[in-house]
Amino acid sequence: MNILLILVGIVVVLRGADNLTDGAVRVARSLSIPELVIGLTVVAFGTSMPEMCVSLASAFDGTSDMAVGNVIGSNIFNVFLIVGVCAAIHPMSVSLSAIRRDLPFAFVSTLLLIFFLTDGTIGKGEGLLMLLVFGVYTYYILRGALRHGKEEKAAAGTAGPKETAAVTGNPGLLRRVYDNSIVRILIGLTELVVGSDVFVGNAVELASSLGVSEAVVGITILGAGTSFPELATSVVAAMKGSTTIALGNVIGSCVFNTLMILGVTSVVVPLAPTGITTFDLACLFASSLLLWLFSFTKSTMERWEGMVLILCFIGYLGVLLYNA
Repeated sequence: MNILLILVGIVVVLRGADNLTDGAVRVARSLSIPELVIGLTVVAFGTSMPEMCVSLASAFDGTSDMAVGNVIGSNIFNVFLIVGVCAAIHPMSVSLSAIRRDLPFAFVSTLLLIFFLTDGTIGKGEGLLMLLVFGVYTYYILRGALRHGKEEKAAAGTAGPKETAAVTGNPGLLRRVYDNSIVRILIGLTELVVGSDVFVGNAVELASSLGVSEAVVGITILGAGTSFPELATSVVAAMKGSTTIALGNVIGSCVFNTLMILGVTSVVVPLAPTGITTFDLACLFASSLLLWLFSFTKSTMERWEGMVLILCFIGYLGVLLYNA
C-alpha cells in the first residue's frame, strides 16, 4: 500500500507541475514580467511549501535532525539533480540578473546556514537574521520586476499585452475557469502540495521500518521527496524550453528553503541537530559553488555541466547510503 500511494503521489505531482508551469508562463507574458522572476517567486515559493510543512512539523515533534536535514537534502537535490537533469535535457541560459543578484544570494544563504551550524544550533536570533536577509532578497526581486514592467509598457506606448480568449466554439464554464492562468496556478500548487504530502508520508513510513537515522531520512527521503515538486516543475519547464523558469525555480527554492523555512522554524522552535555531518555541509557548499561557477561559463549551463552535477549527486547519495 505504501508503494502504491507513493506512485499515486508522483502522478499527482507531475500533473501539478504541468498546470503550475503553464499558468506561470501565461502570467509572466500577460504582465510583461520576466519568466525568471515568476520562477524565483510564485513557482519557487509554491513548490517549497512541502519543505515548509515538513520542517515545521519535524521541529514541533522535537526532531531537529529531520527539520534541518530536510532543507540540506532538498538544496543538494535541487542543484545536483534538478539543475543537472534540466541542463542535460536542454542547455539552460542564465540571465545577467541571476548572475549578479540571485546566485550570490543563494551562495550567501548557504554560507549563513553553514556558519550558524558550526556551534550545532540555530537559535531565534539567527532565525530572525535569516528572515531579514530573505526580506531584502524578496524586495530586490519585486523592485526589479516592477522596473521591468514599466520599461515594457513604455516601449509598447500604451498598455501592456493582454491575454485574449479564443472565440472559436463555446467552451463550457468549467473549461473557461480551468483555462484561467491564476486558477491553473492554484490547481497546480494544490496538486503539488497534496501529491508530495502523500509521497513523503508513505516514503518516510517505508524508510523508518528499515531503522534509518532521522538525519539520513531527512536528507534522503524527506529532502528528495519534498523536492519532487521542484524536480517535476523544472523538468517540465525545461522540456518546454522555459529554462529560465526551471533555473529560477531552483535558485528561488534554495534561498526560500534556507532563509525562510529554517528562519521561521528556528524562530518558532530553536533547532539543535546532531546528525548533520561535515560531509553533508561540504556537499551543500560544493553544490552552491558549482552552480555559481557553471553559470559564469558563457552565461549558459551546458549539457556536460549538467552531467557533472548528476554524477556529483550519485556520488553523494552513494556515500550517504553506504554510511547509513
